[in-house]
Amino acid sequence: MATNLLVLLHTVLTIILVSGILVSYNVSSIDLKGSLYFACSLGLASLLGASIAYLCAQIFATSSQTRGIFFSIVGILYVLRAGTDVSNLTLSKFNPLAWTYLGHPFYQNDWYYLIGLFLLILVVFSIGLVLESSRDLGSSTIAPKKGKTKASKWLATPLGFFFYLNRSTIISWLLADGVIALMYGSIYGDIDTFVSSNKLISQMFANSSTTSINSFTSLIMVVATAIGLVMPLVVVHKVQFETNKERLGYLLVQRVSRLKVYYSSLILSLFFGTLAILMNGFCLGIAATSSMQANNGKFITTCIKASLNQWPLVCLFVGLMLLSLSLPIFVGWLVYGLLGYSFCVTYFAVLLDLPKWMTHTSLFNVLAKMPMEKFDLMSFAILTGIGILAMLLGGILYTRKEIV
Repeated sequence: MATNLLVLLHTVLTIILVSGILVSYNVSSIDLKGSLYFACSLGLASLLGASIAYLCAQIFATSSQTRGIFFSIVGILYVLRAGTDVSNLTLSKFNPLAWTYLGHPFYQNDWYYLIGLFLLILVVFSIGLVLESSRDLGSSTIAPKKGKTKASKWLATPLGFFFYLNRSTIISWLLADGVIALMYGSIYGDIDTFVSSNKLISQMFANSSTTSINSFTSLIMVVATAIGLVMPLVVVHKVQFETNKERLGYLLVQRVSRLKVYYSSLILSLFFGTLAILMNGFCLGIAATSSMQANNGKFITTCIKASLNQWPLVCLFVGLMLLSLSLPIFVGWLVYGLLGYSFCVTYFAVLLDLPKWMTHTSLFNVLAKMPMEKFDLMSFAILTGIGILAMLLGGILYTRKEIV
């Protein structure tokens, strides 16, 4: 109940803060009723996620299972919402994730959707409370299955062991990455209508020397790469997490060396990071070709080339995260911050009219924006070299690090 009350307090503060900021703009079209409705929709969306997570925590035994099922449910609801919004809006009314906006804030302010969402949250929370009261402390509704008595040869290796620790993250993130790329590619058939439908959107893709498709593709590659880069960073950061929990020391006192642990993380993160960006290009190209009803695979090749052009960023960010393993803990979070900063600067540069010097600070702007621009070998080689240098330096420092 303490946890639930903390989430409720967070929601109330969110509603007060968001509605207050919106009203403070003193814009005639942003009235108090609409601002309050919009803020309540955000708050209830937060409570919906909390209620689903709370219910999952009572059903499944481990936190990793709970997180995996929770994000799977939210991801499925999101994909279904995106599909029904385009094909059949009536079906979206059966998706609780869509109830937050179907009431049309500032326009209709239909409170029935939010009331229905609030009642659903109460039902889910109540089921969670019943399940919690009926289970033993430290147990779960569904008993965990017993593992094997002996590890396989693959699991007995450092590489296999670290893959086992990260398999849920890797698989779920690759699937989510591919689905997002397919969703972006599905609108290519109406790309001109999409770009011209809104003044702000048209500014983002304004370029007199290229087509809107190439401009759109170059920006989507930035979005897809930023999403795909998170997974290899999480894989590397898992080593830091296990170290902080003082569990890695039990492995290192045996025949497993620090170097094997380091290069296992390096191989996993680089391999699946590369696979993620390849999936971005392939899925985007497949969906776009199908949407545009094109009969050749030339655009698929173009998308794959554009995605591979982003590979030095995988190399660089993985190298920086590996280097952070031997540095204070906050350095690892700075790497996440650098990724977020670079993405925001590139994505919102035109909309916010950012100065040119600031756009040059984004790592996404160092590489050529293919297919809008031609491939730049120099920037490709420089970023790759820095990434490899960071990996080598990280390996040297990690072998000398004292691990409890």
